[in-house]
Amino acid sequence: MIFFSESALIEPSRRPEWDEWYKGHLTAMTSVPGVLSAQRFAALDRGVPPSLAMYTVTSPAVFQNETYLRVRGMGPWVGLVDETLHRRNLFDGLATAPEMPEGGVLAVADRASPDPIDGMTWLVSAGLDSTTPCRGIAVFPNVAAARRAVGGKAALYRPVTARYAGRSQSDNPRPRRNEFGQWIGWHIVPDWKPAPRPPLTAMEGRLAIVEPLDAERHAAALFAANAEGDGRNFTYYAYGPFATVEEQRAWIAGLSDDSSRMFHAIIDKASGQAVGVAAYLNIAPPMGVMEVGSLNFSPRLQQKPAATEAMYLMMRRAFDELGYRRYEWKCDSWNLPSRVAAARLGFTYEGLFRQAIVIHGRNRDTMYFSIVDREWPRLKQAFERWLDPGNFDAQGRQKQSLASFR
Repeated sequence: MIFFSESALIEPSRRPEWDEWYKGHLTAMTSVPGVLSAQRFAALDRGVPPSLAMYTVTSPAVFQNETYLRVRGMGPWVGLVDETLHRRNLFDGLATAPEMPEGGVLAVADRASPDPIDGMTWLVSAGLDSTTPCRGIAVFPNVAAARRAVGGKAALYRPVTARYAGRSQSDNPRPRRNEFGQWIGWHIVPDWKPAPRPPLTAMEGRLAIVEPLDAERHAAALFAANAEGDGRNFTYYAYGPFATVEEQRAWIAGLSDDSSRMFHAIIDKASGQAVGVAAYLNIAPPMGVMEVGSLNFSPRLQQKPAATEAMYLMMRRAFDELGYRRYEWKCDSWNLPSRVAAARLGFTYEGLFRQAIVIHGRNRDTMYFSIVDREWPRLKQAFERWLDPGNFDAQGRQKQSLASFR
């Protein structure tokens, strides 16, 4: 079955922010059992909802699922959505949403009954808003081919995200019943043992080195790197910004008192300088669980391939070297860049913990994301394909997105 969500903003100037939020929303939607794919599109012409999201779902029961009821809707954008163009429709007629070729265009036509338009597959309304009895969809290799085929009889949309893959029911080990007939969790693999603490050794890649944070070695470089920004990358953290290098050095020196967290410096191999900070937090070896957090990427590291490689190196240590079962990411619900980053890196959204902490005298609702060990092999392969030098042009720009490799 195919589920469509069409929408628009009453303040179009905020579209870039909305687009970033929507990437995280698609990831959250693919965490819903029974949602098998998600992709978002933008209209090429006026007169139709400018945003369209297309999902593959297994049945109408998906919309009663507890996870769906948590993640559905427009979140912080609900008051800015133009309700006259907000439509949610479920259709039968295809088992899966069509794959989009590179440069491809999706044609969408709503009718009272099927219309003989070249290449159209006609779907029948199966619930939700039911704003149209029938919807025709077709995929064309480019805009010119689509316009020739439909001749103005259908709306045209181009993809603005990769196709996000959901998780089939077979991805999850089956629960079982105990001697009392109660449902209980599955046995973890027989040879799993509590994981060791991460070692105080460096992790080295092609672009970055992640090594234990040291006040004397790293404070001056980190202070200089962050001095190029305006301090906004500290907004959602309990530490920083630092007025002097001595303040930065004192903060680093004070971190050694807490054994439940291990802070690291991210070194740019090209310059040999520290350009960011990342930490293993809430390390729980008996459970095989830890969190990556306290991420502070200076302007010299932001949106650079080295930043992605650093996250990959830390994940690889957790899963491959140490055998952890769960790797967490948490962020302030208002920290949109962090939410987008979690989705891009392959984390699954799990929920919102309301009024979780107080930071700088203000409330923080915390969003939880995770990667678990059975997901890591697929994500690891995607990271390694994305990081391959052949995926970058002479200017260091990616040829394919990280999500496209998953």
